[in-house]
Amino acid sequence: MATQGRTALDLWQAREQEVVTLSSGCSSIDELLQGGFRSGILTEVCGEASAGKTQLCLQLLLQSCLPPVLGGLGGSACYICTEGIGSIKRLHELGHAYNQKYGSMLRKRRRTDVEQSSYNSMPSLLDSVFIEQVYEVDELVDVLQSRLPTLLADHDTKLVVIDSVAAVFRLESTGSVKDASERSRLMFHLANCMRILSAQFRVIFVMTNQVTGNFTEGAASIVSTHSNQHKPALGLSWSSCINQRLMLRRSRHTERRVEVVFSPYLPPATARFLITADGITSPDDAHDDTRNGTRRSLIGPNAT
Repeated sequence: MATQGRTALDLWQAREQEVVTLSSGCSSIDELLQGGFRSGILTEVCGEASAGKTQLCLQLLLQSCLPPVLGGLGGSACYICTEGIGSIKRLHELGHAYNQKYGSMLRKRRRTDVEQSSYNSMPSLLDSVFIEQVYEVDELVDVLQSRLPTLLADHDTKLVVIDSVAAVFRLESTGSVKDASERSRLMFHLANCMRILSAQFRVIFVMTNQVTGNFTEGAASIVSTHSNQHKPALGLSWSSCINQRLMLRRSRHTERRVEVVFSPYLPPATARFLITADGITSPDDAHDDTRNGTRRSLIGPNAT
């Protein structure tokens, strides 16, 4: 007897049930992304220096470690650094702010459905963030192929952040045609490794990328119809490896913008956000906190 076929709607609904979505902890960004960052999609966060790329990624690491009752995924996270560990101090600052904010929130809720273990995990959010430091492409490949699968299997890792992917390829570039071909091959290999791991473990991958300035008008659509001042590094080869690109922009003031450049499920759109001492937040939420008597220290346009 022949098996009954499945419709495109059936396949789409089945896939959607397997997707894991991680809140950014910022309502304006979550609204832009229709809930947050998703598994099964390789997301790139690009932007000029001090646009807030690393700030967003550090917040995502802590968000993924929060218990589900507080909007997290209740797992661990992996932070792969390619440009030194200067951001670890900021991660500890955010971790302290998160412990205070969400530990207090759990105590106030006093919900019977919150297990004691969820509360006990609050002081040790940073204990759930694993850090790998790499400087070359071969080291990054080794992490993705050898060490990361074990981490995903043994520690229920929900998020992997690579900050930044451009750094390892910048060191490899010599400008020759042969070098460019090999670099493209490595890009596709890395992307394929991440796709396999994302499908097998339902893990979310987020990567930061740098930008370069002043490019031709014909290529401006790669980034945005609103600005032609910057384009993402690594060229078209890398652009074809990722599924989703978000561009962060800073201004002379404290407010930043995040723009959906391309995505398999999102239309082009923008959202506003602020970087405070306690993390990334939307301007509306910051305004509400001020009205309620909570003051947040804003971080200026030079934050990374």
